[in-house]
Amino acid sequence: MTHIVLPGAASAPPPVRLPRFLTDLRPPPQAPELASARAADLAGVTGVLVPFDPDGPESLVTAAALLRATRHIEVVAGFRTGLATPQYTAKLSASLQRFSGGRLGWHLDADDPGRAEFVAVAREFWTSPDGLPKPLSDTPFPNVYVGGVDGRGSAGFVEVGHDPGEVYRLAEQEAAHAR
Repeated sequence: MTHIVLPGAASAPPPVRLPRFLTDLRPPPQAPELASARAADLAGVTGVLVPFDPDGPESLVTAAALLRATRHIEVVAGFRTGLATPQYTAKLSASLQRFSGGRLGWHLDADDPGRAEFVAVAREFWTSPDGLPKPLSDTPFPNVYVGGVDGRGSAGFVEVGHDPGEVYRLAEQEAAHAR
């Protein structure tokens, strides 16, 4: 199981196009993150991680855009627990789960001392009869991954650059190793 780690927005080059041999009738992506996520989706990669970036776009909003642009991959949003309440994060995440077929994940920093309590409160709110209303509470709770702030040190997460071709090469290497 491999997730790719999307590079930060600050180092993003202009938008790139998918290779010509792929047929994708959707409009071309306007951001490198979309191109890489679509490449991961088409290449059979398990998922992508949108790391928390204090200087970049909000990771849960970026995750929503990536979930909309893809069909199969899990999109993992990195965030800091002190930026929103567990209840608000759960409600936003349940909405994303509902509209994406349960493909959202959370990535939390291993050094965040409040992460265990945050996840416990969010999960309780998600499943409690007095918490999330139906149909939001019927969606699966996001997979939770713990590791370095930017995905480093997280098992199964591989850093890639802004070139979608790199994602395809990674998928080909994994397929070759699986044989």
